[in-house]
Amino acid sequence: MKKTLTLFSILFISVSLFAQSRINSNYNQAYRQAKNYYAQSEYGKAMKSAEDAIRFKKETIENEVRKIENSLSSKDVKKAQGKISDIIPILREREEIDCIEIINYYMNKMGAEYFHNSIYNLIAHIKTQIEFPEAQKLLGDIYKIEGEYTLAESYYRKALNNFEVLDVPDEKYEILYVMADLSRLTGDNEKMELRLLNITSKENFDRRNMLLKSALNLISRGQENCVDKLFELYRYDDYYSLKAYCLLSDYYESVGETQKALSYSALAAITGFTKMDEVIKKRNLVYEYTNLNDFLIEVSHYSDLVEWGTDNNIWKSFNNLYRLSNNLGYKKFSVDLLKVLAKNSPEPYYQNTAVLELSKIK
Repeated sequence: MKKTLTLFSILFISVSLFAQSRINSNYNQAYRQAKNYYAQSEYGKAMKSAEDAIRFKKETIENEVRKIENSLSSKDVKKAQGKISDIIPILREREEIDCIEIINYYMNKMGAEYFHNSIYNLIAHIKTQIEFPEAQKLLGDIYKIEGEYTLAESYYRKALNNFEVLDVPDEKYEILYVMADLSRLTGDNEKMELRLLNITSKENFDRRNMLLKSALNLISRGQENCVDKLFELYRYDDYYSLKAYCLLSDYYESVGETQKALSYSALAAITGFTKMDEVIKKRNLVYEYTNLNDFLIEVSHYSDLVEWGTDNNIWKSFNNLYRLSNNLGYKKFSVDLLKVLAKNSPEPYYQNTAVLELSKIK
């Protein structure tokens, strides 16, 4: 117990300074510079800095592994039989501060239990960090802009293959989206469709299909208050797939698969509604969903939610939902939704579109 406490006290002595040095490391500085050049449309300089970042990261990781392995070669350290709790005190006696800082950094980042007290597990983990997927993705973006789609594809693939090294794991989905868009640009719609579907497949397939089956049944039956019931009964929180739902709906409509287009518009509208409903409940503790009309009025009080809905094509998805429903003959649902959107859609463009469509019916 005393040894464990000693280990943890040692772990946090220098980790803050070392972590700060990592933030300002040559590879992170090069990557930040690459992003700045990219934002300024200086793509040649951005490419050079991104390539430097990848090289610097590789050199840094190789140097860290070398330092630890060199320390392990000493007779005193060998006696510890690879146990980190026994190695740290020996390294302190030998004043191998650099080596301790490296070990501390990864122990703090991953948690001490992650390595099961084994220096060999820690070394193996460090070796996995040699790639720089963020910089690889940026190189893909540069080649994509320059029309070098084959090279862009290769760098996106590298970044995706190394997604476990991403500092922000959710950036994996951004890579998947840009790869889908690359397929669109090259005219490979089948690959684009597959990549968008791959984004959505991470969520429980059965759960999604069960919800969708029930929602479409409600839409097609066209009972009284069917619009309000749709958003009262169904919630879906697969937010990473939201953009994919919108893109798939547009794609399927463009190829004449209206039923699939409706399905993905419904998923997009329900998912977007779920997100905004959650945010409103946190901000307004007395708020409860009663009907879609009052919900849209409530949303309009929050400019950031209206903007989020625009940026994520939620208002477009609502309008697609009434239009596709109408095309499939689900008139009751379509007209009821159209009336609500014409009256209170928070986005002026889509509200005006709904008003125009409603005037044609009357």
